[in-house]
Amino acid sequence: MELIKLGKTEKRYLEPLKALYFDAFPEVERKPFPYMEELCASGKMEMLAVVENGEFIGLDINMLAKNAAILDYFAISPEKRSGGYGSRALRLILERFQGQKLIFEIETQDPSAENAVDRKRRKDFYLRNGVKETGVFANVYHTDFELLTQDGKLTFGLYLEALRSVLGEEGVTLLNPTQLSL
Repeated sequence: MELIKLGKTEKRYLEPLKALYFDAFPEVERKPFPYMEELCASGKMEMLAVVENGEFIGLDINMLAKNAAILDYFAISPEKRSGGYGSRALRLILERFQGQKLIFEIETQDPSAENAVDRKRRKDFYLRNGVKETGVFANVYHTDFELLTQDGKLTFGLYLEALRSVLGEEGVTLLNPTQLSL
């Protein structure tokens, strides 16, 4: 399995990545794709195809800040889920950011949420694969998130600084991140 960075010269997996992006994430959580392509061109984001033996398996889209990276989107193709691909891909992602802070945003655990089972499954997946709770919670663009990292260490200030580094002041104002105490 490998992570292949998409860009100006590497577009082989762009269409399956886009299709999975639009299929796997609700519209309210998606950034406009052309905007993400602009961020990639400026070096503030990367789109990676998860590939095994030439076959597209999933996607990993990261925001690249000066002080940290934020795993913005991660998904495995529906037909490949529950086959260990997600764990293997996550290991590659963690290796890619070894020595750097990698921030994971997951929806907070809310038993009354419509997707409560999915939220629990996602959190269990990350914890089972070595990602740790930080105790930091944020509301970003009307969604409550729990923030995880490889080492369990994070401040809301560092998270905000990472967002600002990638999205600028205008983007941070639009997202309106606020710290939650849960």
